[in-house]
Amino acid sequence: MNPLIKSIAIALLANAASLALAVLVFSGFTTSIVWYVIAVIVFTMLNVALREIAAIATPSLIRVSTIAGGLVLTFAALALTNVIVPDVHFNIEGWGTWLGVTFIVWAAGVAYGEVDTKAPANVPGASV
Repeated sequence: MNPLIKSIAIALLANAASLALAVLVFSGFTTSIVWYVIAVIVFTMLNVALREIAAIATPSLIRVSTIAGGLVLTFAALALTNVIVPDVHFNIEGWGTWLGVTFIVWAAGVAYGEVDTKAPANVPGASV
């Protein structure tokens, strides 16, 4: 399988699972089935695009701020998704809900990164 297609598929699955979990956990986060699928696709595209922009704009800082930067980028992608997808079909209300949803989706993104990333063959002690 093409590595890019594999990476996008894993990201879509991780985002779908994390957003579904967030909908179940937080009463302030609502969505409809069809728009949920659209929101997962929109969020994944925005998340990938924002991460690429951040990596290009701040290459020396990206490693230093991985956790904080990841949380901010996840929040930004969720906020943009919330603006793009109609509120009736995808809505996050309340700061506690925003923080919780951001954390759940960010944590899934970290887990996705661990599954998707392979160590280079020349790294001592790393499995390929």
